[in-house]
Amino acid sequence: MSKNKFFEKNNRPIILGHRGVTTLHQENTMSGLKMAHELGLDGVEFDVYSTKDAKCVLFHDEDTERLTGVKGSIPDMKWDEVYKLRISRRIDMGGGKIMEYEKEEKVPLLEEVLDEFSGKLLMDVEMKAYAPKWSRRHTGTEVARLIRLTNSEHDVIITSFDFFMLYYLEKEYPGLHSGFAYDDSMLGDIGEWFKWVPEIGSEISKAPGNQNDISFLNFIMEAEVVGRIIGATAVAVEHTLIDSDTVTKFHDKNTIVGAYTLYPIDTHAVKDDSIDQEKVLNRMIEYGVDWVETDDPERVMNLLDR
Repeated sequence: MSKNKFFEKNNRPIILGHRGVTTLHQENTMSGLKMAHELGLDGVEFDVYSTKDAKCVLFHDEDTERLTGVKGSIPDMKWDEVYKLRISRRIDMGGGKIMEYEKEEKVPLLEEVLDEFSGKLLMDVEMKAYAPKWSRRHTGTEVARLIRLTNSEHDVIITSFDFFMLYYLEKEYPGLHSGFAYDDSMLGDIGEWFKWVPEIGSEISKAPGNQNDISFLNFIMEAEVVGRIIGATAVAVEHTLIDSDTVTKFHDKNTIVGAYTLYPIDTHAVKDDSIDQEKVLNRMIEYGVDWVETDDPERVMNLLDR
């Protein structure tokens, strides 16, 4: 396998447009990915589901209503049903924010995206999962098959919150660069119980309030148990979980680290959208992350150029 471009030495983090360029086009659409290329971004991150008939499509939500206005579930639909959907011109981004776009957009197939942008953009292919499901493990198999078919392995990394998908991805195509993803709310209600005990002393605990859940997730992430099982060479991490030695620990294991999501527009899953994002960006650069994912890649590019 040829050298993967995510692993090339850079003097700054790789900039990935999160779901494309959502400031200008709807998320996970061909128009958004084409705009990323026109803007000269290093690459993009996008989300992938497998339909009922095993077609891999770009889509973020499992439920289709927020993005299309039509009730449905991507994994329970066949491709001919998904093909008829259109991504709406007006999208709810949370917190009362509505983004308005020029026109409706189609839902793309992963295969056509890999065909179009291999050699043009680096791609973080997130196999979407809100919880691990054994029944969806072959999403990993199909994604691996499409990467082999399109000869795009040198331009992609594959990430997921579902270790079954990642295990079957590597089983189908050993040596692909993949890794588990971590966010600061993945403990769910259990995380709230951590806050009932005295705060654990850690670098993260210096932030205001009880940060036990975040400190615990940082510990679990850096232990990289899941990564060792699947043979991970990458990890995607919500920036709130990264402290000053996280990147060094992963680099010592020959694993690259990505941070998300800077300058978020979709705030549905953001705990605190008042954080100073420029400070976050500077901290991620200082810590040495390998890539950053952002909803406002033009701003991040301008800040790095400055």
